[in-house]
Amino acid sequence: MGPVLSTGKTSTKAIRLLSYNVEWGFLTVPDDVNSDSCGHVIPHTPLAQNTHLTLISKNIGISNPDICFLQEIGSISALEYIANLLNTLFSLHYSIYYSNGPDSGNQGVGLLIKTELMPECSITTIPNFKLNRAVGVTITFAGTEYKLIGVHLKSLYDQKIQKDEKEQEGQIQSVLDWVGDSTNVIFCGDFNNIPSSGPIKKVTDAGYLDILSSDKYIANITGNTNTEFHGHPGKESGSRIDYIFTSPSVNLISSHIIDFQRESPIINPELRGESSDHLPIMGIFSL
Repeated sequence: MGPVLSTGKTSTKAIRLLSYNVEWGFLTVPDDVNSDSCGHVIPHTPLAQNTHLTLISKNIGISNPDICFLQEIGSISALEYIANLLNTLFSLHYSIYYSNGPDSGNQGVGLLIKTELMPECSITTIPNFKLNRAVGVTITFAGTEYKLIGVHLKSLYDQKIQKDEKEQEGQIQSVLDWVGDSTNVIFCGDFNNIPSSGPIKKVTDAGYLDILSSDKYIANITGNTNTEFHGHPGKESGSRIDYIFTSPSVNLISSHIIDFQRESPIINPELRGESSDHLPIMGIFSL
């Protein structure tokens, strides 16, 4: 038998934080939503939605996050469906929180947090955040308090860029107001804008660091940092609109865009053609 090696003991904890836009993560998709961002038809059947949420759960379970913010969740029931699958398929135990409370039918932000962490935290919907798509967690690790925020900013889909970016900046300000003078912050989600935009500059001007632009980022074989995709099958474009920002005091171990297979090469008309138009992003932190 060879020598037993030890990496030593530490009072800090490695925390895996995931942000993932799951594209219409609903048990019942709204009647007027008939296709996804890449042009695949969305069947309006329980089979299609349940299979979609199962694939999302699989991706989350493989990633094994301690804390996971999900965008485009349609109800607390859809979030509970995911949590139950994570328990059944991976023996992972999560507590849940949904930004829209008991309301369903609109896109909201869901939170999965490992149940063992719950005694150390409090959770709230961020006040004054338009569309109610922001969740804040206050949690203590090794005697230090951290604020973690997951958001879904206003879409630019309607092409009213100036109006929409103003709304995005207002949503960001709501988060900055909630954070206050805290110096240990992780701020993540689907920001619906590119790194050179005004709303993203508002975040970096406030002193936050983009972990996917750091030297701790581990690149994928694709060589790009696209996190969302749109267009039509075979003619898709991509961009980066998903972020994890931190205050400088937060100790980042590594950062990742998780390049899961998003689309089926052979479309089954009874199922959805892609698991999401986004790839999940992850930060590993020593807290």
